[in-house]
Amino acid sequence: MSDMLRITGMASGLDVESMVKTLMKAENVRLDKVKQNRQTIQWRQDLFRDILGDVNTFYSTYLDVARQEKYMLSPNSYAGFDVTSSDNNNPTSTAGVIATAGAGATAGTYSVEVTKLAKPSVITGSIVNVSGDITAANWAGKKIGFSVGGGAAEIIQLDNPGDINALKDNINSKITANANLKGKIEAVIDGTKLKFNVLSNDSVKITNDTDIVTDLDNLKGRVINPSGSTLLSDLGMTSSTDLTITYNGTSKIVTIDNTKTINDAIMAINSATSSNVIAKFSQLTGQFSLSTSDTGSAATIKIDKDISALGLKAGDGVGQQDAVVNIQPAGGIKSTVTRSKNIFSIDGISYTLVKEGTTNTINVNSNPQNTFDKIKSFIDKYNEIIDKVSKKINEKTAKGFAPLTDEQKKSMQDEEIKAWEAKSKEGLLRGDNELKTMLTRMRSAFFDSVQGAGVTLKEIGLDTSSDVTQGGKILIDEAKLKSAIQTKGNQVANIFSKASSTAYSADGDNKVRYGEEGIFQRIKDIMLDYTRTTRNTNGKKGALIEKAGIKGNQEFTNLLSKQIAEKDRIISDLVRKLADKENSYYIKFSKLEQAMQNSNSQSSWLSQQLGGSN
Repeated sequence: MSDMLRITGMASGLDVESMVKTLMKAENVRLDKVKQNRQTIQWRQDLFRDILGDVNTFYSTYLDVARQEKYMLSPNSYAGFDVTSSDNNNPTSTAGVIATAGAGATAGTYSVEVTKLAKPSVITGSIVNVSGDITAANWAGKKIGFSVGGGAAEIIQLDNPGDINALKDNINSKITANANLKGKIEAVIDGTKLKFNVLSNDSVKITNDTDIVTDLDNLKGRVINPSGSTLLSDLGMTSSTDLTITYNGTSKIVTIDNTKTINDAIMAINSATSSNVIAKFSQLTGQFSLSTSDTGSAATIKIDKDISALGLKAGDGVGQQDAVVNIQPAGGIKSTVTRSKNIFSIDGISYTLVKEGTTNTINVNSNPQNTFDKIKSFIDKYNEIIDKVSKKINEKTAKGFAPLTDEQKKSMQDEEIKAWEAKSKEGLLRGDNELKTMLTRMRSAFFDSVQGAGVTLKEIGLDTSSDVTQGGKILIDEAKLKSAIQTKGNQVANIFSKASSTAYSADGDNKVRYGEEGIFQRIKDIMLDYTRTTRNTNGKKGALIEKAGIKGNQEFTNLLSKQIAEKDRIISDLVRKLADKENSYYIKFSKLEQAMQNSNSQSSWLSQQLGGSN
């Protein structure tokens, strides 16, 4: 036990080292036993974590909404159809409607005429770089100041233009004659108004030096090419104001701060209305707008005051309307459908309206293979977990294969050690209550009736293996399941993915939910009960997490880790006691050596004395 260098047996001739080792063998038996127990617990934890890993992988593959390609809890996952859409008048362009077929849809050809798209109610501000109505005579001899990139004002003075065309030409000629303005600004006619286009990336402001009467008052002191980062004060807003926005019967007050930017105003409006009102600014058009997030004829929006810096006028929004579409289903009669949104579902077909004024053909073709493959993949992986857990809880312990001690390993080859430890691990999870209960619950989930499903598992081609050694594996009748996908799509979706109106409870009170929900929903809940990393009201996580933990979550605070820590404490204590015991043996032998040395010395002296007397 000790690494101390000892020199023993000098007087006695005894092999003290060997004798102490022999004496310590009996003392080490208990230490080896505790180490073996610790190793057994560690292996049990590893086996539990291996099963936890399998369950978590299964969950993330099939039961996580983020993995849509294999997600099995949405009715759309059971749609055995391929769908194509085309615009009859322009087959090479994007169709005016996009369609998907869900469980319960009817295969065939559909005709869809999109008459109107659903639209929101919108308030659109005026364009920020357009003047008021022009009276050319007012501009004779007047001045316009432009500040480019925040620089000093560049002043141009006009001549005496006769009409708006001459005025436009006169302004552009003066701009071209100014080296600091040339190629950066141009004036164009916009009806009875002038529009100033900025030709560079520089910010351009019409300064207050501008000496024009009312025709240009709306642009004086304002940046004429604003972006989201433009301050409202640079758009002529001199003080903050509270704006009341009323949408769909709800009113919110929003403070529009003149010291903030256009983007800040957008965020303030969107936040105050919880994005029920969408504020936008377009650099392309130079317009600010407010619109309802809802579409349809019932959508409304209203503001109570002008915000001239954003080009907004007090009043109601306009443009709201319902979607109107004529649908002729496969083998059916054309019907006019009115909806408040552009996305809706009818008879298993989900429609997304894209372009109005289009006539479209939708082809829905039956293809159960994809749905079958999804279900089969789920069942195959489920069966693998069932098989693995079943074998572990029924596996017999290999007698005579306790974990190897350090001394035993010294005399064995690596392959021998590996083979021995494989036998040692057999039966370590035999009869485990958590695994047995989980297995029983998962099997029951498949064959307890699903309320309102309208079909049983056997009717769609699924059954339990009659071979008891397979532990309740699910068998699939391919032809029967494919037929059910084609003819009983809604029922197939219901029996697997039907959701309950009752939320999952981590405290285990899920009886009502269990009866209402589909089989795969039940499997999800059961897996959560055993692998959940969130806590219930009692502070407990999933049963297997509490028992064995996983890396990064309750890794050292689970039941088995605590047992391992306790064994480590006992081992540490035993090692200390054994070191003390070993040292006590050496002390005793040392005393024996000393006694024998004294005896030898006395014998030598006596011999010398007796020899001298002769």
